[in-house]
Amino acid sequence: MYDELNILLVEDDPDSRANMIDILELDGHQTRVAGSFSEILNAPLDSNIELAILDRQLPDGQVEDHLAGLSERLPNAEFIIVTGFANMEGTIASFKQGVTDYLLKPVHPDVIRQSVARIAKHKRMEAELKREQRFANQILETTEALIVVLDLDGRVVHVNKHFSVVTGWKLEELVDQDYFRNCIPSAERERVSDVFRDSVAGGRVSGFRNGILTKDGRVRQIRWSDSALENDDGQIESLLAIGIDVTDMVDAQEAAARDHRLAAIGQTVAGLAHESRNALHRINASVELLRMDAPPDSDMREEIESIARATNELGTTLEEVREFAAPIRLHREPALIPEIWRRVWAYLGKSRDKRDAELNEVQCDCGCPVEVDVLRLEQVFRNLFENSLAACQDPVRISLRCRCDDSANVILDIEDNGPGLSPEQQQMIFEPFFTTKVKGTGLGMSIVQRILHAHGGDIQVAEPTQSGARFLIRLEKQELAIGDECTGSRESIDA
Repeated sequence: MYDELNILLVEDDPDSRANMIDILELDGHQTRVAGSFSEILNAPLDSNIELAILDRQLPDGQVEDHLAGLSERLPNAEFIIVTGFANMEGTIASFKQGVTDYLLKPVHPDVIRQSVARIAKHKRMEAELKREQRFANQILETTEALIVVLDLDGRVVHVNKHFSVVTGWKLEELVDQDYFRNCIPSAERERVSDVFRDSVAGGRVSGFRNGILTKDGRVRQIRWSDSALENDDGQIESLLAIGIDVTDMVDAQEAAARDHRLAAIGQTVAGLAHESRNALHRINASVELLRMDAPPDSDMREEIESIARATNELGTTLEEVREFAAPIRLHREPALIPEIWRRVWAYLGKSRDKRDAELNEVQCDCGCPVEVDVLRLEQVFRNLFENSLAACQDPVRISLRCRCDDSANVILDIEDNGPGLSPEQQQMIFEPFFTTKVKGTGLGMSIVQRILHAHGGDIQVAEPTQSGARFLIRLEKQELAIGDECTGSRESIDA
């Protein structure tokens, strides 16, 4: 038995109509009958009709005159024309309007069966393709994986819904845009581009991990599997990349590794502090004795003061390392973030004395209320401001944008106009003992990261809008009172 179709039969001859109905219903098809074009054009029709068998010549006109209206009313239907008065012009006109078959009367049962069978097979294949397409679309839109399709030039062809959820980028914002420039951190752009070239050359990449830039400048870690897509001629025409967000797992692994390092540092520093403290006390005591014997303006007194300064520097360094290794215990209290950074900027007045330094603010009117350890957060701003002042030549311009997002977070966007960070520095900036300064322990940014993590927040290197270094800080926001709103305001604090 052929696949069952929902068929409309339009035939004015009673014998031909009866014969056709017998053939169609014997094969299991559902048949609706009409005797004229006006009867079907003026009556409600089932939009699910899949085949219309039409007599070419009816009392109220020829089929060519009504095909356009029938096609509009029956968008899912194929058309077969049956006629006893065929001519070349009418046949050509019918096929131009999309007729599937053209049969001559008297129609042999096997002929009509074969024609209907071909259409049924086509409909079945079409339905299967639509089901597969719906299934594929459901997978694309419901899977918790990032899906990206790129053309051979690295431009975005498609991203799925979950990609937009994770990154904030919508398809219409990225389509035909350079994927690497918009979505890959500059430090990783060359490495990811090399993998892309290998993949479109026919290679298959699995388990490759890289950072991806979100719309707000943050970085998420994604593990990818790439494969090249071929056209009907076997030529590679695009790249399919399927990724899993592993940011939380990477952060957990790094936190575990960091805890192990801190434990080792803590044990070392404990022993070092015990031994060094006594030695430093003895040096300081000796320095005081030497001061008593050395004349104030003598060369010996100058050397003694040099020893004293070196001893103090060593003690400061030892204390900084001890503080880094020690557990962070927070004493939280409600606070407004702008008040904290302004206080720190005022504290740094002496260090920027006679310098052309300016802090430009863009903040929420709500003040970005948080519950934090104020002294610890002051340390965060102090380290960031001091780094910018040390890295930038005058005029120093530090911008600090504070806003509240839709996830009850406060986002701080801090950027300076200095030389910026190289790809290597971006990768290493939060590593203990890594420094870009001539002097320093390299613990400042590590301490900043530890303080923010202790608050349940984080800090990330972001893509600069100009040429300097840029960081994004996230902290949990306190609930606003009813009626409060977050709207932008701007201030500048001069040196």
